[in-house]
Amino acid sequence: MAFEVVKFSYLSEFIHLPVVRISDNRRIGKLVDLAATTSQVYPRVTGLMMRTHRHKPPMYIPWSNVKRIVFKEHIAIDDFAMDHEQQRKAAENEILICKSFLDQQIISTSGYKIVRVNDLQLLIEDKAKESTNLWVVHIDIGFKGILRRLGFLRPVNAAFRWVTDRDLKDEFVSWKYVQPTATTSVYASVQLKTDASKLSEIHPADLADILEDLGTDERIALIESLDHFTAAQTLQEMQFKNRLQIVESMEPFKLAPIINEMQMDEAVDLLDACDVQKRQSVYALLSVEKVTELKELSKLSRYSVGSIMNTDFITAKSTERVSTAIERIRVECEKTEIYRYAYILDDDGRLKGVVSLRNLLMSDAKMFIADIMTEQPISVQIDTRIRRVAKLFFKYNFEAIPVVDEDDTLQGLVSYRDAVASLYPEIKEEDTV
Repeated sequence: MAFEVVKFSYLSEFIHLPVVRISDNRRIGKLVDLAATTSQVYPRVTGLMMRTHRHKPPMYIPWSNVKRIVFKEHIAIDDFAMDHEQQRKAAENEILICKSFLDQQIISTSGYKIVRVNDLQLLIEDKAKESTNLWVVHIDIGFKGILRRLGFLRPVNAAFRWVTDRDLKDEFVSWKYVQPTATTSVYASVQLKTDASKLSEIHPADLADILEDLGTDERIALIESLDHFTAAQTLQEMQFKNRLQIVESMEPFKLAPIINEMQMDEAVDLLDACDVQKRQSVYALLSVEKVTELKELSKLSRYSVGSIMNTDFITAKSTERVSTAIERIRVECEKTEIYRYAYILDDDGRLKGVVSLRNLLMSDAKMFIADIMTEQPISVQIDTRIRRVAKLFFKYNFEAIPVVDEDDTLQGLVSYRDAVASLYPEIKEEDTV
């Protein structure tokens, strides 16, 4: 029987292959996963998981027992005898390739994005006849990987070639540029801590964008795997709600070193948003000088924009006419402090624009609001520090700035007067004298 010589293969072509005993070619089970060590640049396959019965857990077989690989037909192993403890020891620190990566999300450090693993390309190294090494060299993130697993690659590719005179394109990511979000060991369902050395090379802003696309557990696992400085810089770039969610879920002893590396104002804002018990636990792990400074700054920034915003405001729809908006201002100006602006909302209450009373009065009554409004107006979020809002007032010379939530839903307005009075309460006291 002539065996096909193959230099590259795919994980999907190994999964479910029959495992036979080389002495009599008798089938003894099927391959359900490959185990590998990640101690080198490219993971090397060090064992296979064979299931002998569907109701029994798979057993680990060292790769040294593999004596023959017949492409897409079977894997032949020699006779061996290992008890469960020997198998566990042999598989120590090895990961399951299929369970860890197939259909999972991973980070591509070359493109700074989250990609889905559709298959894995394996290099077959057959320099020694008595042993064949397998190396994981590429992650397949393309459509071909899906077709290959479904068994449709050959006919679909043939049809594509007939129509376009070319083959379907491979979409690979080299393992050198892959950062797993988690891995699973051979004899554990827990996720092992991943080596995040590749992530430290990514700019914190790009890394924050990547983490935003992950689930909560994966975000926490990766933040904890980063060095403290990179973790701090990355957290500062994330949306506040996601940042707070991560912090609330972390153990204080893991969180404290990260807080220690954050900018003081960012650390204060984050700790002020945490529950008291979490905040006190973190304080207990920081230096006395650090805690004193954090508490002092906390007093200065205790009130966010949300605490001084006015929830009475005038709104309009972009499809309304100017005359309608002016009539609304006449009715509502008595009950709202800030009536010089009308804020344009969509049907879900999201801020889409703003129009001043001056522009309304100078426009034709039959014109639509959409024709005169300013789109994408400057706004702040509820948790924005008042000092930052004050800088926006000086920069743009506004009388009021809209306050929105994470979804851009209008929550209220903050006036120039209220912002200044909050920062400099002595001015307000002098005015009342």
